[in-house]
Formats: sequence, C-alpha cells, structure tokens
Amino acid sequence: MALPEPDPADPFGTADLRRATLRGWQSSPTRLAEDAAAEAELLEIGYRDRLFTELIANAADAASAAGIVGHVAVWADGRSVHVANTGAPLTAAGVRSLTALRVSPKHGDDGTTVGRFGMGFRATSLAPRVVVASTSGSIEFDAARTRDAVAAVAADAALDRLPAQRLAWPSDASPSPGFDTEVILAVDDDVAGELVAAAAGQAPDLLLELQAIDRIVVGAHTFERRDDTDTVVVSRDGVEHRRWLIARTERTRWLASVRDGRVVPLGRDVLRSPTATDIELTLPARVIADLPLTPDRRELHPDADIAAAAAGYPELVALAPDDQKQVLVPPPALPAGGVDGVLREAVRSELAVAQWVPSATGEALSPDRTWVFPGITAELAELLSEVLEPLAHPDVSDRVTASLLVGLGAREIGLADVAELLSGSSGADHDWWARLYAALSGFVPDARAAEELATLPVPRADGRMHVGGRGLFLIDGLEELADPPVVSWVPTVAPDAYDPLLERLGLTRISPEQALALPELAAAIDDSDDDVLVDAVLRILGLPHAGTAPADLGSLELRGADGDHWPADELLLPDSPLAQVLVADSPFGTVADEVVERYGRDALRRLGVGWGFTVVHDPAPVAPEHDLPDEEEWWDSHEVPPDELHAVRDLDLVDPARWPAALELLASDDHTAPLLTGGYTRWWLRRYAEIDGVPLRRLRGVDDVGLRGLLDPVQVPVAAAGLLAGPAPDDAADASDRLAALADPDRAVPSGVAVGAHAALVAAVVDGAFRVADVDPPDRLRTVAGTTTDDPVVIGAPWWVDVIPPERAVLPGLPPDSAAAAVLADLVDAPTADAVCQVLPDPGGDAVDADSAEAVRLLAAAGLTTARQVRIHDDLHVEITDDDRTRRQRIPRWVTDDGVVHLSRGRSGHT
Repeated sequence: MALPEPDPADPFGTADLRRATLRGWQSSPTRLAEDAAAEAELLEIGYRDRLFTELIANAADAASAAGIVGHVAVWADGRSVHVANTGAPLTAAGVRSLTALRVSPKHGDDGTTVGRFGMGFRATSLAPRVVVASTSGSIEFDAARTRDAVAAVAADAALDRLPAQRLAWPSDASPSPGFDTEVILAVDDDVAGELVAAAAGQAPDLLLELQAIDRIVVGAHTFERRDDTDTVVVSRDGVEHRRWLIARTERTRWLASVRDGRVVPLGRDVLRSPTATDIELTLPARVIADLPLTPDRRELHPDADIAAAAAGYPELVALAPDDQKQVLVPPPALPAGGVDGVLREAVRSELAVAQWVPSATGEALSPDRTWVFPGITAELAELLSEVLEPLAHPDVSDRVTASLLVGLGAREIGLADVAELLSGSSGADHDWWARLYAALSGFVPDARAAEELATLPVPRADGRMHVGGRGLFLIDGLEELADPPVVSWVPTVAPDAYDPLLERLGLTRISPEQALALPELAAAIDDSDDDVLVDAVLRILGLPHAGTAPADLGSLELRGADGDHWPADELLLPDSPLAQVLVADSPFGTVADEVVERYGRDALRRLGVGWGFTVVHDPAPVAPEHDLPDEEEWWDSHEVPPDELHAVRDLDLVDPARWPAALELLASDDHTAPLLTGGYTRWWLRRYAEIDGVPLRRLRGVDDVGLRGLLDPVQVPVAAAGLLAGPAPDDAADASDRLAALADPDRAVPSGVAVGAHAALVAAVVDGAFRVADVDPPDRLRTVAGTTTDDPVVIGAPWWVDVIPPERAVLPGLPPDSAAAAVLADLVDAPTADAVCQVLPDPGGDAVDADSAEAVRLLAAAGLTTARQVRIHDDLHVEITDDDRTRRQRIPRWVTDDGVVHLSRGRSGHT
C-alpha cells in the first residue's frame, strides 16, 4: 500500500514525521509494539500523576527561552482541559521531540530548562486527542486517526493500545488571546473537573519549583509568587497562601515554611529537582536542587552527588528567628532511605562548622566552637557573655536545642563549669556579682546543685575575693545600705554583692548583735584605735533593727566635745536628760557634735553613750563584777546567783536633790522602766534613792491610804510606784523605822492604819523577813484610841477589848488572836493582856444549851462562835485585877480559860 503524500500546508512537517514512523512500524511490527508499550509505560508508570507538572515545566522552559517570567492558565471547557502559557512558541524541533519517545531538544546545560518534551509530554496521552496550539503553528495527536493510519500500513497489528503520540497532524487551532502556546486535552466531563482540581492543588508547589513561572491561573483562582531577598510568598486570589524563608546557592534552594510568624518544620517531603521526585526526605526544610535524575524524573541518577545539595542549609537556619532555629536542625533519626540518610548527614556536617548559632553577645558561632548552658535565662546569659564569649544565646539554649547543638559538636556547660570558668575573676563590680547570683539562683534547686557552685567567687567587703560561700558572713541589714562600712573583724560579703543564693551556698547570716558580740571584735578594739573599726561598729548599730551593743564595746573610744577621745560609755549626748540629774562632778564627758551628726543618736546610745540611764545586761552572771554600786550587797542577798542580769548603772551619780527628775527619766525610758519592778535596780533605788533625805522605801504614794500618817507621801511616776513602801516592811531596819513612826506622838496615825501596820509586822516576822532580835523595840506604842502610850497592853482576844482601857490597848490585827499578840508582844517588848490582868466573872447565871435560840442569838451578837458551855447572866459583871488593883465592870461577854462562855442579857459598862 502507498504511503500518504506530504501535506504542503503542514508547517512542522508532521507528514514526513508520520511517514517515517509508519514506515518503521510497517517494516518492523515489533517496533510498533515496543513503541506502544513504551508510551503506555511512560503514562502509567514513568509520568503517572505528572500531567500538570510536565506541562507547566514545559511552560517554564518556554518562558526562559523567551527571556521572560511566564504565566500559565488552566481551565476546563466542556470536555476539554486547557493549559495555556506565555513564552517561546512551538518549534519544529519541539514537534519532533513531542513525537519521539527517547529524545528531547532540551539538554539543560545552562540550568534553565526543566521540561522533557519527548518524555514528559507522554503524561498527556491519557487523553485520546491532544491539541498543541501555538502562535507558530499547531498540531494535534488523535488516537482514532492513529489507529486508522496504523491499520493502513499494518492491518494485522493486534494491539489494545497504539502509541497515539508518535503521530502528529497539523491543526488549525490557535492559542487563546494573551498566550503563546495552549495544550488542549479532550477528556470526559468528570475527568476534566478532576484534572483542574489537581492542577489547583499542585500550583503552589510548582510556583516554588519553577522560577520562570510566577503566576498560574486555575479556573477562577489565581496563584502568584512574590520573591524577596529572604522570603518567597505564594498567594491565592491576592491573599497570602504560603510563606517560606529561602536560602539560595548556585544549584540549590532551601525553603522553610512559615505560618503565623513561626517557622514550621516539614514532616515527610520529597526531593525536588526542580519538580518533585519520589525520593522521600525527612528534613525540616524543603530542598529544590539541580541534580541529575533518571529519565522519569522520579529517582536520582547514579552519578548524582546528593551531599552537595546540603550547601546553603546553614544560611537558611541563620535566617530563622533565634528562638525558632532549633526546628530547622535535623535531630538524629532513622532516615527514610539512602538518599535521605546521606543528605541528613551532609546537612548536619554543614551545620556543625557553619556560623549560624546566635551567641549571647549577638555574634554568630559555629556549633563546634559554642558553649551551651541548657535552660540559661536572658539575665544569666547577659552576665556570663561578658566573660564567656562563645556562649550560646538563650533562644537556642533550651534543653532540646542544647541537645541538638551538643550533637553538632557544641560543649555543654553546667554550674560547676561556670564556677570554674569564673575562678580568678575579680574585675567586675559588686552589682554584677549580685545580679549573677540572682540569675544563677533558679538553677540551684537543691543541695547537690549548690555543691556544684562551691568554688564560685564571692566579693568580700574588704575588697578581696572569697572562694564560695562557706566561711563568709553577712550582717543583717548591711546589704540595704548604699555605702556599707568595711567590717574588718569577720570575713563578710560585700553587701552590694549579696543575694539570697549565697546563703544556700554556705554563707552565714548573722544579726548585728551577733556581729558585735564576736570575740574578734573585742580583740580588735584592744589592739587598735582604727577609725574604720569605729565607723563599722557605729554603722552597724545604726541599723534600724540593731540592739544594744555588748557592754565591753563601751570601751570603744569616740571623740568628745573637748577634742579628746573618751570611752563611749563615759560620754553623754549633748543636751542629754541624764546630764541634768547627775552630780556636778560626774565623770562623764560629752560626745562631739560631728560624731552625733554622722552616726545619729540611736547608734551612739546603743553603743553606750549616755542619753538616759544605761542598762547593763549579762545573760549569765557568775559574780558581782559589773561595776554597779553596792552590787556585792545585792548579790549577797540571793541564796543562788541570779539567772540573768538587767540593771541600770550609774545610779550612785544622781544628785540627791534631783531624784524626782531622775525617777521621771527612769520611768519614761522604755529600756529602764521595766527594771523598776524588780532585780538590782529596784533593790538599789528603794534603799539608796532619797527624796528630801528619806529613802523611797520609807515613803508612800499620795494615794496609798493604807499607810497614811505612818509614812510621808510623795508624788512619783506610775512606773516608779513599786519603789515606794508597801504594806509590809522589807527587813528589820524597815520594821524598826515603822515602829518608830507609830511611836511618834506627833504623827496623826489613824487607829486602823496602826492596826494594819501591827498586822504587817507580825506577818513579816512569821514569814521570816527578819529576826526579832534585829529590831529596835520602840519606847511607845500606838493604841486603839489612836494615841501613844508607854504602858501598852497587847490584846490577844476580842473580849479583852472590853476590859483593857483603849488608851492602853494595842491590837496585833483584826480580829485579835493570841498567836499574833504573842508575836507582836515579843517584837515590841510589851506584855499581853492575859499576862498582866486577871478577870473573874460573877458566879451564877443560867447554864443553857449552847444550841438554844437565845444562846445562838447572844453568841452572834458577841461575835463568838458556838461554845461548848454557855452561861447567860441578866447582867454580866466581872472582877478585874491588874497593877495590884481590883475593879468591877459590867461587860457583854467573857470566855474563861477553860472555855466557858459567859453572856449578858443586859448592857455592858464600867462600874
């Protein structure tokens, strides 16, 4: 059969190409079968699912050939799918490539071409009819026409599928306006929609992969790419769809996805060269590399150097914000395959030596020259960066990122390393060290962590550096002073370098009292008159919560107003109230005004400089060795030594005429007022403090009516009221004094006060307050009548009051009893009534039952309890014998020595 003649209207010589192909098939049916199988294999295996990838890759090549950035449009029109592009039109060489299975006019030596007409175009063979319309001429591939042409030359060919894209026919189709080439695929209606949807899904990735195309319109949607220096943005209908960071080298592009301002690591991806291959990758970023591939563009060519593609990855990581770089560092993991494993290792090798790790100082470091402190804070990093230059920035020092950096060769450092690396450092100011300790504090949760910082340098107040916190002290409150003093007698931390962390490292916090009680200070005072020492002591005492200094610090010498140096406890503050009550020749000086101005009155008073009276304190006294007046006498008054001593000193220096003012001063001072109630101070004041020559213990308060007439009244502060006389005498001398006052006829002592005084004297004797032998008996006694007598009789029972004349009767208390009478009689050397007087009741009287109504009534009226025997007289008379004189007297009651109670129904009286 004759071959078809060439069509003179065929611009690309498709007729010649068909004749050559058909002649080959005619001469070799095997060749026909091979071409059919090859085309089917390329469609179903080699280029499956790559229809739009290959068509848009060809469009990119056309744009590059035309020297433009092209755009593509994809749409469905009934049963046709259209893919149109701008760029160089179809050429005869292109047509020959389209009709060939194994050749292509695009070699890609300059890196600008990516499509494969002869191979990749076979992805369109899914359509029974394909038209390629171009401004330079158009062609079509038609499966039906191919079957007819094959039947004409090889009628016996029995193939299910013929190589329809080996034969092209001229077409009168034209590309849509605005486009240079258009591929039209005739497909079923449902397939057309699926293909357009697939194109929309692939468009964003294809815009990244194919730089020669910057816009793809799919149906009603427009996808565009915008390239900036470090970013690529793909938009959909004018709205940002995907954003990528990008780092470029000559043959590789690395891209990192960015969403909502955060770098997002990729999961599984594939190698792209430049379009997607089937090679799985597990890297956090996308790579688009210029690498040789197999003809189906799915696998690497055996000669490809995949490790070379790692170039540029560190630059991508460097573009990421510091706190997000870690997501782009591939962690050690099982690779998805051999290519992935090689590329991962190459990337990690590049990262290990490239300078992309942000340092704490802002410079970029390579991991193999980086020190990383896991979890370091911004504050700590800022401080350590001044001395540890290769320190990683906190943004890349979280524990996960630190582990990644260590895997790339970084050195991990911890607390012990910091302490070691800082050893010998001394140039930083104290504030720097304080901030360092504060920044380290959060890394020291327990004793084990604290031990790692055992050798951390600590600035001392004396300018030296201390190794660690152990053996170092902080005086409470000094760290709050703007200009703290130098404490020379104990190693202290520089207060402005202090942080609570140091206490967890072994530093000991002591109170001002503890610091001033150290024996090292006492020794320093003995060995030195250093002004620095004086300054430190007074500055410590000036702290708001400081207590009183130990007594031995009173020897610290201060400048006096006379220019000389005085022991502090021998100085008074200017205008001190104490100076107003002391004797004129007191041994005290006055502290210089400039000393008061510098340190303040409170600090000086705590040291012992006088304002008011000074208090001596000894927590465990063992002997009377505190230089207190009459201390030995007071000490001897104790059967056992006192447990503690609080005492006001210098009481013996008070001017006798100024004791009222001195008492006011003592009572108004919070330090001395409590001491007026007991101890040495009360003991001494009651005995030796005198007002108008009378000791305080022999004076009564103006409101003390229980002693009126007996003791002179005096007005004292309420706090000093306990210094005055109480109801009972203190000792024999006190008792003698009260008896003398009772005996003084010039004193108007009420009878009740006298009886109360007698009762108090009796109680004191019974209690052993003094011995009777130590009391001076008075010449006279105070009687029931309120008068004094030198012929007293001490009443020992109530009924004696009826027989002893009031001007002689002396009551030992109310009611009088024989025991009290005996004690008082012995004390005052006076007789009792029963010793000087005999009383006999008249015989007779009615003996009555003691429980009878009359007996009970009369007993009650007489102030007696029920009796064993009762005799009732109409008028009771008794015979009284005293002083050798006998007299009769009518009385209401009498009790005989044998206990018989005589009662009178009538009235009593003397006869």
